[in-house]
Amino acid sequence: MHPRANVFKSRTVLRDAIDRVLSCNWAPALAVVLAAFMVLSQIQLSMAQLTPLPRSKPGSGAATSNFGTNLLNSLPQILGAPPVNLGADPERQQPAAAPAGPADARLVAKLVEDGDPIPFGVVWRVYGQKPDSSGTYPLIATGRGGAWTQTLDAGSYLVHAAYGKATATALLRLAGKNVQETVILSAGGLRLQAQLTGDISIPAGKVSFRITEQDSETTDEVLVVKAARPGLILPLNAGTYRVRSQYGNANAAVSADITVEEGKLTDATLYHRAAEITLKLVNEPGGEAIANTAWTVLYPNGEVIAETVGAFPEYMLEEGDYSVVATHEGTPHNRNFSVEAGRHKDVEVLISGQ
Repeated sequence: MHPRANVFKSRTVLRDAIDRVLSCNWAPALAVVLAAFMVLSQIQLSMAQLTPLPRSKPGSGAATSNFGTNLLNSLPQILGAPPVNLGADPERQQPAAAPAGPADARLVAKLVEDGDPIPFGVVWRVYGQKPDSSGTYPLIATGRGGAWTQTLDAGSYLVHAAYGKATATALLRLAGKNVQETVILSAGGLRLQAQLTGDISIPAGKVSFRITEQDSETTDEVLVVKAARPGLILPLNAGTYRVRSQYGNANAAVSADITVEEGKLTDATLYHRAAEITLKLVNEPGGEAIANTAWTVLYPNGEVIAETVGAFPEYMLEEGDYSVVATHEGTPHNRNFSVEAGRHKDVEVLISGQ
């Protein structure tokens, strides 16, 4: 048979294969297509022997191709699929995932898990998850308010929320999508008052509270609040605290252990058995106070409680017995006195020899 007749026959076989491909009968179609290309290759070689092909001129830009080499790459195009490198690792053919971009992190704080979000007063700090060479976690961002939104790059962060003295830290992970992170403070509130025995109110400016807690590892006391004022609500993490109420600037102080519960407000009143004492150096009982006087208040054993200079020093002293020394122009003048709880009074010291 003449080679050109074989060409027409092969084209008929190829068209039949394509029809099978289009009808989704893939396996037989592939086999037929391969066979048809092999026949066409042989026919091409035979015709090449009968009619030599002209060579391209150097520099003409004409490209030559190897029909057999391009066969596997041509098959997918015939079948309507993209070229596939059959010798490559299939896993390497998967497109690389694009790096995650920045995303918004919305941060919300609650006192307890089933409570309402805190509407304001929260201080937010976002740190990098890994410390630097000095052991310090790098500060990334800060914010204030209730809920707070910050745009961050993909990665892991430590989120620190502080509401008053109640604090908590949570791990935040971002992978290119906006997230909301709720930080549970596990906290309550503490409101402190101080009174004298007999329910006598103490002016707010004359009392303060020092709050400490015990370190769980060292059992040492850790300062939480140095000088809290009465009547204010202090947000604190749930736990037990040592509260010291200081009345005035002398020895009138009482302490108590107070427990703060999650989601609850704890009201606590500390009672002082003390009184306010005003000191005066006079020439006669009821006389005018003498200025430029140095004062020293002591326990009966000689231990010094307080010292000051002035005409009318005022001390808040717990009930008990005391001694006072008033020094004027280099001359000391002494007196012993007692303090009764809740009974304020003036203590006059007469100049010696009067």
